[in-house]
Amino acid sequence: MKTNGFYITEIRLTGKNKEDAKIILKKGLNVISGASDTGKTYIFQLINYMFGSEDEPKAIDESIGYSTIYLEIKAYSGKEITLKREIGESTIHAYESKIDEIHVLQNYEKLKAKHNKDDKDNISSFLLSLTGIEGMLLRKNARGNKISFSFRHFAGLIMLNEEKIITERIPIFSGVPTSKTAEQSAFKTVLTGVDDSEGVELEDPKIYKTRLEGKLEFVNASLKKLKEEINHKREQVEGYKADDLSNEIDKLMGVLSDNSKEINLRMEQKNRLWNQEQEIKTRILMLEELQERFKLLEKSYLSDLDRLQFLIEGDHFISQLYDSNCPICDNPITLDKVEHDHKLHLDNLQIACREESHKLDAQLSDLRATLNTLQMEYNEKDQEVKFLKQQIGEIETFIIEELKPVAILTKEHLERLLRVRQIFQEIEMNERRIADYQTKQSEIMRELSKKNQRVNFVNEITKDIYDDLANEIKKLLKGWNYPELTSVTFDYDDQELIVSGKMRKNHGKGYRAILNTAFLIAIMKYTRNNGLKHPGIIILDSPLTTYKEKTTAGDSIGSEEDISLDMKQAFFNNLSDINKAHPDVQIIIFENIEPMSEVQHKMNYIHFTKTVGVGRYGFIPVD
Repeated sequence: MKTNGFYITEIRLTGKNKEDAKIILKKGLNVISGASDTGKTYIFQLINYMFGSEDEPKAIDESIGYSTIYLEIKAYSGKEITLKREIGESTIHAYESKIDEIHVLQNYEKLKAKHNKDDKDNISSFLLSLTGIEGMLLRKNARGNKISFSFRHFAGLIMLNEEKIITERIPIFSGVPTSKTAEQSAFKTVLTGVDDSEGVELEDPKIYKTRLEGKLEFVNASLKKLKEEINHKREQVEGYKADDLSNEIDKLMGVLSDNSKEINLRMEQKNRLWNQEQEIKTRILMLEELQERFKLLEKSYLSDLDRLQFLIEGDHFISQLYDSNCPICDNPITLDKVEHDHKLHLDNLQIACREESHKLDAQLSDLRATLNTLQMEYNEKDQEVKFLKQQIGEIETFIIEELKPVAILTKEHLERLLRVRQIFQEIEMNERRIADYQTKQSEIMRELSKKNQRVNFVNEITKDIYDDLANEIKKLLKGWNYPELTSVTFDYDDQELIVSGKMRKNHGKGYRAILNTAFLIAIMKYTRNNGLKHPGIIILDSPLTTYKEKTTAGDSIGSEEDISLDMKQAFFNNLSDINKAHPDVQIIIFENIEPMSEVQHKMNYIHFTKTVGVGRYGFIPVD
């Protein structure tokens, strides 16, 4: 099972030209002991400040010049994070690395110190996410108003300073009256795992009454407006009967449908004729092209005939010239075949030209016959195109003059009737709305007549949970050698711890500190045993050394010093073994008392001597 929460691995305080002040912490038990004024309480305040507290650490002489706090934590899931906050600043930087691995160019998440449910960029939401809590709501007051669960609600359940550790109040309460309900709700949520998201919530009686009066005013105005609308709409449909509209609309729809079918039919005919026209036009274009080519061929034939005629006539004229000898061999030129030295052979030119002319005449005759045939086909196709255009024109005229006017008139009439029917439907709908508003009107008036009501909340922590928690506390007290321990129970109504038949608040300061400590550690153990959400960390300031700054009227000096040394050492010895049963928890104790040397090796022990040159003087280095 995945363990939620985190533990602190290092706290470091830095300043310009100052030696770093730091302590290294581990899982399990951590004890920082030493005399007063060595910085133990100051460390507690640093941690609280890094957890989102508005209270800055109280300035001490040794802290002058220090300005930056680093808190290195490690989630039990394994992620390592460093939180950085400048003292006096309201923002915290979160780095996904150890303190010593932070560099100038490293990315970080900027978090606000104050919790805001609508803005997740704050330290509270960041730490809650490590704890496995997101979006939980707490009951704020007796009316059931809600606030979001903040990490500060864990403060009273994981941290006790030297004043609060001896308080007579149960640690879950801060003492602020307006916060008591939310703190009680947070305690319940931690022990049960169920928040108050589904709880009933009542408004403030005055606000509730004002809201009801506003609703009533709105309902009355809506009723008036609806009645006026109905009267106006009835005037618009005067002369019509709602029952007759459907039949008339159906008839018009039929007419419109038939008209549309006729138009579609005509359009199909037109498209077919148009396609035929395009095919014929394509043929006409081809015929025109053929005629052009054949005419060019005809011109070529005529040209050839002219040339042949020229040759025949030229030969005729040449034959009438006188004879002469051959210019080459000087032999006589006759019509008989004569062997010249240059072997010249001449055909009868006129015969050849006439034969060629006869061939061309025959071809020209065929060509002209073909041209006549093409022209005849062209004329036929042209007539067909004209006929098709006439048919297309007749169809278009019929659609425009006969069919479309009927469609337009029918559609206009149909739209009028549809609008009338819609008005009838709006009247019917408004009548139903009037009935609903009248019902709401009666309900609101009944609510206004009632007296103010409050939600009676009961303690939702069951007796079994209290018994289990009391059993955890008893085991702790027994391990600490708590004197004359007979029983540990809870007062169910007051949520008060009763030890050996005596209320926790009625014990002396010293024992109250022990009981409050046991209360917080037992809550952590109970949540870990039952898979509930808890950070897994407890931080205690002086649980064994009674705070003597102020004494209440009911406490004597003896009651402040009634814890035996044996019990104090049993306390350290018992808690040093807590990581055996619960490996994913951390307890940090700041105490004046030093644990026995026999158990110091079982914990992470840090001792402040307050003596220069002997061991570690305190948290902040001294010259």
